[in-house]
This record gives sequence, structure tokens and C-alpha cells, in this order.
Amino acid sequence: MSHSDTVRELVSILSPQNEARPTVLLGAGASFSSGVPLADESVRRIARRYYAERVVAGQVLPEQVKTSEWMAWLANQPWFIRDPARLSENFPLAVKHLLRPQAYRQRLLLDLIAPNAEIGSGYRHLAELVLRGLVGTILTTNFDMCLPRVLNDKRPHIRHVAEVNRGPDDFREFDIFNRAQIVWLHGKAEQYTDRNLAEEVAQLDPKLVGVLLPLLQSTPLIVIGYRGAEPSIMSSLLGETGDLAFKKGIFWCHRGGELHPNVEVLQRRLGGNFRLCDIDGFDEMFADLDKELARQQRNLGVPIADAVPDFDDRSMKDATLADLDLDLALHTALQYSRKLGLREPTSGTLKVFLRELGLLVDEAGIERPSIAAVLLFGRDPQRFLPHAVVTATVDGKKRRVFTGNLLRQRGDLLDWLDQPDVNPVLKVKVRGRHEERRAFHERALIELCINLLVHRDYEDGRPATINAQGNNGISFLNPGRLSERVADKLKLDVRGRFEPVHELTSPRNRALCDIFYGMSVMERAGTGLSDVVKFAKEGDGAAIFSVPPGSEDFRAEIFQPNASGAFATVARDMRPIGTYIVNLMPFSSLPPLVSRVRVSGTMEAIAKKAPLEEIGKALVHSGELWSFAPAPLLQTVLAPVLTESSVRESPREELEADPDAARVLSWLLRKHFESHLYSLRDQGLMIEPGRKSNRRAYFFGEKNGPRMMIYDTPHRRGVPREVVKQRSDPPRVWFENEGIAYEIARLGSVWGVRVKPFYMFTGPDARTPLPGYARTAKATRRIKFDRNQSVESDLTFWARFISQGAPVVNLGEGPIEDLLLEGAFMSLDVPEEGLLDANGDKNQMSA
Repeated sequence: MSHSDTVRELVSILSPQNEARPTVLLGAGASFSSGVPLADESVRRIARRYYAERVVAGQVLPEQVKTSEWMAWLANQPWFIRDPARLSENFPLAVKHLLRPQAYRQRLLLDLIAPNAEIGSGYRHLAELVLRGLVGTILTTNFDMCLPRVLNDKRPHIRHVAEVNRGPDDFREFDIFNRAQIVWLHGKAEQYTDRNLAEEVAQLDPKLVGVLLPLLQSTPLIVIGYRGAEPSIMSSLLGETGDLAFKKGIFWCHRGGELHPNVEVLQRRLGGNFRLCDIDGFDEMFADLDKELARQQRNLGVPIADAVPDFDDRSMKDATLADLDLDLALHTALQYSRKLGLREPTSGTLKVFLRELGLLVDEAGIERPSIAAVLLFGRDPQRFLPHAVVTATVDGKKRRVFTGNLLRQRGDLLDWLDQPDVNPVLKVKVRGRHEERRAFHERALIELCINLLVHRDYEDGRPATINAQGNNGISFLNPGRLSERVADKLKLDVRGRFEPVHELTSPRNRALCDIFYGMSVMERAGTGLSDVVKFAKEGDGAAIFSVPPGSEDFRAEIFQPNASGAFATVARDMRPIGTYIVNLMPFSSLPPLVSRVRVSGTMEAIAKKAPLEEIGKALVHSGELWSFAPAPLLQTVLAPVLTESSVRESPREELEADPDAARVLSWLLRKHFESHLYSLRDQGLMIEPGRKSNRRAYFFGEKNGPRMMIYDTPHRRGVPREVVKQRSDPPRVWFENEGIAYEIARLGSVWGVRVKPFYMFTGPDARTPLPGYARTAKATRRIKFDRNQSVESDLTFWARFISQGAPVVNLGEGPIEDLLLEGAFMSLDVPEEGLLDANGDKNQMSA
């Protein structure tokens, strides 16, 4: 069996369609690529270390001891096995005779097993399989921290990693159905329970074996990186003593060479239930398995509740699913699943997805949204949590209250923080010349904004506050003190100030953190405040964090550099980043299947024989009807006009690969977008009639006169915009009407609606277009008034209008689901290499 054959077989074993999740048994070979030595190398390191510290009493460092010195000394020990081929068998002997007392044994073993390199990719890919529920329990003979470290990096997506047998009788956390579980077969070195001596590995604790038997009886076992030398594993657990037939199979991964005699005995005993699987290596195998099983996951049900759930994990009293914006929830769930490599949810599976994340909670048989779900996706979260708002002021004035769900608050707060009176442009002296830059690093403000929203105490009835202090700084005040775990590890001065500790964290709202991590708007736990300090210093500013004595608040303050101050050296990225707005509103979700069937007649003729309103938007192309509606529904509704026996469902990706089919698909998407535009007619928008290409929509006048719209910009609320302007007086009155040309377009794999603003020139009724020659003359004169700086403003207006201020727009109708259009235009950050140079003597050109 080759490596590729092994991968194919194990993919079938790990498939989520199988009833049982396989158990994985890891040996020392799994950690070799992470820099953790195997048994033979461990013997060399133990002997060298012992010789330096005990034999020559620390007169030389272990690295300075010559090989001939410690080898000669080791060879004279009566217990040492001198055969070079059996050097690894000396490991338990070296531990027994050299690593005494227990404290010295623990200290040296912890140094020995500490990864001295980046943790191997195999562990990372294994953690991905655990995250997706394809692997649950991992048995390990190792003591190193590679496995718990990679699983810990998946927090908070994996809420809890159960650890079993860290000490005697430590079985409390064991459960066959745990989502993520490590069983330390030989104990844990950190807790003085490691079993390394020959007599210690002769057999496993019978209580541990009894705990593991039901698991091993009911699941396949994948063994990798393990030689099979210890009697404790091969006899007590896997051998005849364990009384297991392994009817689900043992899949023993092997890199070639001779099998250990213990493994050969096990192979003969199990017969067909033992599969010898050749692999290229631990890292290679799990990389291939992760790749082959991409976006496959197992539904694990609702997370097991803690004895006292976090506040944001509790159910929201009196709330129902109707209180959530499910379109926004689906949009966010898609971002989350793409970031983590999970199977993407649909409208039909969204509830299951929310349950698995703990965002839907069973309360006495009634399913309710959690507090986190209401905060994240609530239509009106302040109805349940009126204090869940942020108040912001500039110099104590211009007070603004940010309401809505946290995703909306985040966007509005970042827009507010971008205002010139909050984050002004300063002229700062750098290397003997002046340069203009924003007072505060954008990334620092983003980190502080996210910290404010995610880590505040929502049980506290006070709002969070932000105050921009003119020419000084910005303060962020969060209700809720630091957790005791974090506070105990920080050094607070008399004013309650402290320096953040990198990677020290204790999330107050784990569910909120989970979603924000999954949306890629929040860095991994424990880096946010440290990054704020780094960014502030890069800009020659400062950041201060404190828990003011006698208060129940956390305060973060960021200070700007002194304008035109003294000479400063500022760390600068030599590749300026330009943010570009693309006039494309992308689809965040598209139905995966397109239903197709041959029919008789046009859409108009079909509408007389079948209730087309039941299937939503559809089109007929070359005698074939296309729709996103489910095939069984079309089969029933279109029965009178079908000319073939059954409706076919084509994967959207296959249609995209065919240029002709992709054009029809874009036509279908356009019909859905136009249906949304028709719904905006009450607000004065109409689609220009009679155009079969270069389609356009424009505003018509209100009561045959001008029309005014009120909308919010990133910097101002309630901005008036006259979208239909009167440009002449009677009797030769005419109007200038704002409009858009639109089309369905694709950038790479991203579908979207491309929008180009234009002006329609209409007659006295402010609706009917002027003759073509008259429009051309007026358009030529109008162009000279357009400026590039107005383009972004126009796109902002049209995005807000089309989406009606919502983050996503559901373009589906009736049975059509998963057709979501983002409520903003796509933006791209592009390095502008070569455009700017830090040398002040050279001419510079900004992008």
C-alpha cells in the first residue's frame, strides 16, 4: 500500500458520513519535525546534560562537553546497553539511573521535550481535523506540548480541550463524545506523572485501560509515529491483555523498514482487522488528509454547557429567531466557515450551524438565541440590552450614540474614528523634513475599537464611552474590570496603570471573540493591546492602559505625536498601502445549484399555465428554464409545460467554467438584482425601459419636480442629497437625474454587481428622458464639473441606497435561499511600491 493509497483509505475512515470518529494514537515520531528528539537522541542529550551538571559539577556547559567525554563515561555505566543499534532502548534506563530526584527529572525532561523549532505542519493539519470534528480523541505516548499548543491556537473556536490522565485517577474530563480530547497515556511531565522507567511502562494503569476500552471498542484506531516498543501500550492496551478484537480496525501507519516484533504479534492476532499503511511521514500524511477532506466537517451538536455559562452564552429571555437578522447571520457564518475551512452553511443549515457555535440555546424545550447572538445579529438588540451602546464625544461635545448590533456598531465606530476632527492630519518632522500623516495609526484604533466591543462587561448596565480630546489623544472606557486571572499576572502601579503582556488573555465573552476571530477582524487572543503599543510607538505616540483605583472600568488611552516636534525617527513601511474602492458590490453567498429543465413556451406563455410566483425568478434560454429554486418544487409547479421527464440540478461551479453557461447564469443573477431595484420604486428609482443592453436605472422627480434624499455618510448623519435637480425655468424646464448603469460581473471567483453612476436628463415631468441629441450635449457640458474626489461619495451613496443601510441584501424570492449581496463596494489594499521614497532629496509622487 503506497502513501497515496493510505491517504485514500484514511479519508474514507475520517469521512463525516461514518457513524464513528476514529481515535488517533501518536508516538514520538509525530513530534520529530517539531524539534523534539526521538529516544536515541534523547539518550545522548540526557547523558551530555548529566555529565556537565553532575559529573564535572557544572565546570563546563553541556554544549561544550566533547562527545568522547560523555560517551566514554556513559559506556562505563553498568546499566548501559552498548549496542549502537539499541541505543534507544537506553532511554528508560537513563531516566531511571540519571534523572533523580523527581524535581531534576521533571526539569530536564521539560527542557528535552520543549519544541526547538516551529511546530510541525502535521500537528497544525491534525488540529484542523479536530476543529472540523473529524477527529476527537487523541491518545499520546509523548510528553511534549506540541499537541496542546496547536489545539490551544484554535481557541475560542474549540471551546475546551479535555485532558485525561495528567495525574493519578485523572479521568474526570474523559467522555467518548468530547469534541477535543487528549489522553496522556504515560502521564504528563509537568505534573510529575510521566512514566518513562522500564517498570513504569511495563503496563498501563488498569483504571485508565478500563476508561478507554469502550472508546477503542467502538471506533477505528489510527496509529502514527509509534514504534510499538512499550509493553504498556502493546500488551495492556492493544494486546491480548486488553481483550480487544478491534472490529473497527487498527490502521498502523509505517514509514518503511522492519516492524517491531510487538507490532508483528499484534498483526497476527488481529488478522484482517489490522491494516499496515505505508506513509511518507507524519507531516505529509496529515497535510494530505486535511487537503482531501477540505470543507468536510461533522455536526457535533450543541456544545456541552459549563456549570456556569458565560454571560454571552446564556439564552436571551423572551428573544426568538425572529429577533435576529438571519441574512446577516448567514453572511457572517459564511465568512467564519471560509476562514476556518469549514463546510459552508446554507439558509437550510444555518440553525444547525448556530447551535454548534452555541448561539442558539435550548431553554426548557424552547430554542432561543443566546445573548451573544442578539448582540451580534439582533435587529434591535437595545430592546433587550438598552445599555449595549457606545457613546462618543469630541472634546466632551458633539455627542453621538452608536446603537444596533455589534457588527453595525463596529462599522459605524470605525467610520467615526476616521473623521478629521477625531483622527486629524498632522505635519510631523522626520529626518529633518516634514511629512503629513494621521495622528493615530489606523490599526491601533481598530484594535481599540474591537477591544471595546468584544471585551466589555455586558452585565454592567453602563454604556462604553469614547472621548476624542482635540490635540491630545483618544480615551476608550469599558465597563468591567480585568478578570482575576489576568489581573494577577499584571503589575499595576499606584494609578492602576500596567504594561500589556503579549499573549496573556482571558476572554470575558468567548462567543463574541469566536465570531470576531472567524470574521478576520480580530487577531488571535492576547495580541491586541501589545499591538496598540507597537503601532502607537511607530507613530511617535504612546498608549496607556489602566484600571483606575476604586472603579469598575478598564481604560485605554492613545496619544498622538507632537506636531512639528523635535527630530524623530519613525518606523515606516517602505511600501505605502493604497486603499482602492472597486465599483463592484460582491455577492457574499450564491446558491450552489442551478435547476434546469426543458419547457414549452416563453415565460409569458408559461405564466398562463403555471403559478410562476411560487418558484421566484426564472428565465427561459433556448427552450430551457433556469432557476435557483429546488428541483422538486420546479418538477411540481412546471408539470404542465415540461418537455422532459425530470429537472436537472447543475453545480454552479460547473456552469461558471463554461463561458456560454456563465453568461446565462449572469442573466439569472441580473433578473434577481432588477427585482430588488423594482422594490425601490416607492423611493423614486425606476429602471430605464426598453433597453436590452447597458441597462440603467435612475431617480425620477417627486410630483414632477426635484427629489431630495437623506442618507448617512461614514462621517455625517442625515446628509441631504438632491438626486433630481431642476436645471432651467419654465417653459423650457429640464431636470438632471442621478442614476446608475449596472451589470453582473465576475472578478476571478467573485461575482458581483458592477455599478457606474451617470446622469439622466429628463423633460418637464422629471421622468421622461430628453431626446438622444439633447442628452449628449448636456452630458458633455456636465462632465467638466465631475471630479475624482466625488466618486467615492457617489459610490457610498449608491451602496447605502441599494442596501437600504443593511450590511447584506437578500435577493432571493420565495423558495430561493442563499442569494446575498453585500451592502458595500469591494475595497482592495494595494502596495504602491516605488511611488514613495523616504529620501527627502528626491522628487516624490503620491499614488
